[in-house]
Amino acid sequence: MKGMIIGPYWQGFKRSLVTYTRIPLKVDWSDDIKHIPAVCFLPWIGLVVGLLSAWPLWFDWSTSLQALFMLLTAVLLTGGFHEDGLMDSCDGLIGGWDKEQRLSIMKDSRIGSYAALSIWFSLSLKWVLLSELLQVIPDSFLGFVYTLSGWCVVHVIARFIPIVLMNTLDYVTMGQSKASSMIAKLNPSQWLVALVPCLLVGVLAFNLFDLILTFIFAAVLVFLMRLYLRKKIDGFNGDTLGASEQIGEIFVVLCLLVSYS
Repeated sequence: MKGMIIGPYWQGFKRSLVTYTRIPLKVDWSDDIKHIPAVCFLPWIGLVVGLLSAWPLWFDWSTSLQALFMLLTAVLLTGGFHEDGLMDSCDGLIGGWDKEQRLSIMKDSRIGSYAALSIWFSLSLKWVLLSELLQVIPDSFLGFVYTLSGWCVVHVIARFIPIVLMNTLDYVTMGQSKASSMIAKLNPSQWLVALVPCLLVGVLAFNLFDLILTFIFAAVLVFLMRLYLRKKIDGFNGDTLGASEQIGEIFVVLCLLVSYS
C-alpha cells in the first residue's frame, strides 16, 4: 500500500531528473506506469542541482573563483537547458516583428545578437552577484549553512516560476516541440509538491520577513512576465519557460544579497 502511494511520486521525480538534468538514470517511460507530472518536481530538481554544484564552497578559494565553478557546475548538470531557452527567447521576442515570426526565430538553432548579449549579461550578472554574496556571508559554520541554503533556494524558487507561467498562460508553439510532453496543469496536491522545497529551503536561507518579501516581489515579477509574454506571443512556450528560470535565478541571488548585506 505504501509503495502504491509513493511510487507515482518517485516515478515523476525520476522523469523530471532525466528531463531537466544530464544525470544518467534509467527510466521506464511507459504510459501505463502511474506517475505524478514530472514538471511539479522541477523545484526539487533545483535542490539537487544546488547541492551538487555547491562543492566549491568546501575549498578555501576566492569568492569569485568559487562563484565561477558553482555556475559552471550548474550549467554542466543541466546541459545549459534553461540558458538555451533564454537565448532563443531573446532572439525571438526582441528580434521578431509579429507572433509567427517570433515563434519561428525561437525554432532556429542559430544564435543571433540578442541571444549572445542576453547570455553574456545573464552569466555575468549571476557571477558578480554570487561573488558579492559569498563575500558578505561570514566565514563560519553557520555562514556555510546560509551559503549552501541560499544557493539551493536560488535554483528552487527560480524553477517554481516556470510552473506558475505554464499554469496561468496558454501554450503556443510552431511545429513539433519537445516541451509539449512536459506541460501540465497541476492540481492542489501537485502544487504542494512543487511548493514544499521553496518553503523548506527558503526558511533556512532567509529570515521570515525577507522570505515573505521575496515571494511578494517574485509574484510581481511573474505578473510582469505574463504581461510581456501575452503581448509578444499570446502565451508561453518551452523557450520562454527556460528564460523565466534564468531571470528567476538572477532575481533570487539579488534578493539574497540585499537581505544579507
